Amino acid sequence: MAESLAVEDYVILGIVLAVSSVIGIYFRFSGGRQKTMDEFLMAGKSMAILPVAFSIMATFMSAIDIIGVPAEIYMYGMQMTTWLLGLPFGSLFASYACLPTYFDLDVSTSYEYLEVRFGKTTRLLAAFSFIVRTVLFTAVVLYTPSLALNAVTGISTWTSILSLSAVCVFYCSLGGLKAVLWTDVFQAILMYVAAISIVVKGALILGFGEVINISERGGRLVFFNLSPSVTERYTLWNDLIAGAHFGFEAYGTNQCQIQRLLSVGNLKKAQWAIIWSLVLIAVFKVFCYFLGMVLYAIFYNCDPMQNPDVLLSSPDQMVPYIVLKLLSGLLFLPGLCIAGLFSGALSTVSSSLNSMTSVTMEDFIRPHFRCKSFTDTCMNVTAKLLAIVFGGLSLLMIISVSHFRGVLEAACVLTAIPVGPIVGVYILAMFTTRANEPGTLLGFVIGTIINAWIAIGSYLAEIYIEPLSRSTAGCSDLKNGTIFSEPIYSHVYNESFFLSLNAANVTDLSNEDRGYVFPLFEVSFMWFPIIGTMISVIVGYLSSLIISVWSEFPHVSPKCISPLVRNFYFTKKELETSEMMATSAKKDKNALSRTESNGYTEVTRF
Repeated sequence: MAESLAVEDYVILGIVLAVSSVIGIYFRFSGGRQKTMDEFLMAGKSMAILPVAFSIMATFMSAIDIIGVPAEIYMYGMQMTTWLLGLPFGSLFASYACLPTYFDLDVSTSYEYLEVRFGKTTRLLAAFSFIVRTVLFTAVVLYTPSLALNAVTGISTWTSILSLSAVCVFYCSLGGLKAVLWTDVFQAILMYVAAISIVVKGALILGFGEVINISERGGRLVFFNLSPSVTERYTLWNDLIAGAHFGFEAYGTNQCQIQRLLSVGNLKKAQWAIIWSLVLIAVFKVFCYFLGMVLYAIFYNCDPMQNPDVLLSSPDQMVPYIVLKLLSGLLFLPGLCIAGLFSGALSTVSSSLNSMTSVTMEDFIRPHFRCKSFTDTCMNVTAKLLAIVFGGLSLLMIISVSHFRGVLEAACVLTAIPVGPIVGVYILAMFTTRANEPGTLLGFVIGTIINAWIAIGSYLAEIYIEPLSRSTAGCSDLKNGTIFSEPIYSHVYNESFFLSLNAANVTDLSNEDRGYVFPLFEVSFMWFPIIGTMISVIVGYLSSLIISVWSEFPHVSPKCISPLVRNFYFTKKELETSEMMATSAKKDKNALSRTESNGYTEVTRF
């Protein structure tokens, strides 16, 4: 009989979902009881540093990371780990270059800043692209662990999806951002438990030194691939640059993280939250990387995707598989680890729902409803309903994407398409004074089109990526050993057929068999966001210069430019004048907020 979760493991899963729900209920009836928009969407801007840092970490590290990163290392080795070295450079740069601008302007979303800098069109376009890609990403985050768990435990895919969705929508709509942040803390701890438990158990069985030795013999311990080729999946160059780019995008432009950083109330606390979140991310990533080495050390001579007694359909199923096989018999531990995989989905989905709600309210609804009948209470109810609506949209996207081959990689590519061009928009906004709205929008549109053409073309071309060596020579020895003695579930193959969770992008046909492939389609997916950023910046800046020849645009306020380059563009007198105007506007806004309780009044920011 195949391994399965015990009754006590299902109890653990139920407790985890129940605790997350109870946290939402607690914050619904405590403090300000989520009666205002400020409390529901921004946690009253009174959050402490540590829960925000944990929430950022949990939002970054979704179930895709827990499941996909070890699978990538199993297939392609440790070169991808140098991505982590680039992350702090982009993140810390964003904390000093971009974050002060948001606090100076007292905005609620990163897209509100774009309206102040360029105009409403840029704000709405950027906000809309965020919502579209976040809905897609949320659907993938929900579906990926559910399908992988179904393949190795027999838990119904849709049971998992509906359970996760219901719990997320419940505590997001009740408890607002405070509930999301504190459930993220709880779920992040479970994610650590899952990764650490598997790593420790595998190291105890094989020995830490043996894990390293086997990985080295299998060619997995390569960290400095200095190849200048842009077609190789991972090199030192694309890892470092992609890590820095991701850090800048996440901490400097992405509303999911900007919302959390603004919730602490001041710039210094937000910068410390970034630093602590980087530490938490690094620790978690290291365990995920070593988990990939443990997977290889166990399966180096008996690949479960080629073993006829197992036949996993994807590397993404290896982590749930190893949980049941490695930790079975240890009371509650398999359940805790599976709960950790679920928590990776819960944390990311709840953060996405709350951020999409915030963007919709602040960027689409609130600026256009200033009548007295649209009270703060009414807006608060609307925000809660939006959290439910976005949860439903994500479920609808799952129904659509579940019938396409390779939808995981396709969805990740689609959600990544606007990331590069959006970063280009913020670079033009914060680091130049010559960029204007028409030119910037043209750069964004062209960058998005070209990025989409390359990314989708690459996906459809199904470029063959040669994995590192794997073997089935020792399967009989492994089956008769102490780690594995039973085959895995096979009855779920038909359900898994509709979606190939192929993180490795390994196909059966070689590139020669496919005929001519356009060279740009062979570029590694690690370069896609960087390409989009470069096109957006170059086209946007040159277009702005050309358009400004016959059109005049408003003077750019120093507060809209990154503090790192303000002195380069403005005189000392201009900066002092801007500071005085900003202080006066802030006093007017505070006085207005104390006297006006109905409607929405737009306040000019400098």
